Amino acid sequence: MVERLSSIDKDTQQVTAIISHTVRPGREQGYEEWLHGITTAAHKFRGHLGVSVIRPWDHAHPEYVAILKFDWYSNLKTWMESDVRQEWIARLQPLIEKPEAVQTLTGLETWFTLPNKL
Repeated sequence: MVERLSSIDKDTQQVTAIISHTVRPGREQGYEEWLHGITTAAHKFRGHLGVSVIRPWDHAHPEYVAILKFDWYSNLKTWMESDVRQEWIARLQPLIEKPEAVQTLTGLETWFTLPNKL
């Protein structure tokens, strides 16, 4: 499921994108290297407030979840639609089993536990 960013109120502060990837068996090392690279790239974008990663707790469920925070929706949108990110996503494809899932949250939604994620 990929949620379109345009559905978020553009005036909202502190926006969070929850991005999940199901990594192909045996590709975890490559994914970790990819994750480090894209995280470093995102950090250079305006409004980036950090990223937290929830790693798989067992090999039977190889899903990584990245929690990406930006100060404003417009800054998150700039990152998500950037050529830099698109290049990183192209590099990701051989490492994952299915397309990434993106959920965008604003305001009080971010204070609650994500179902089946924590």
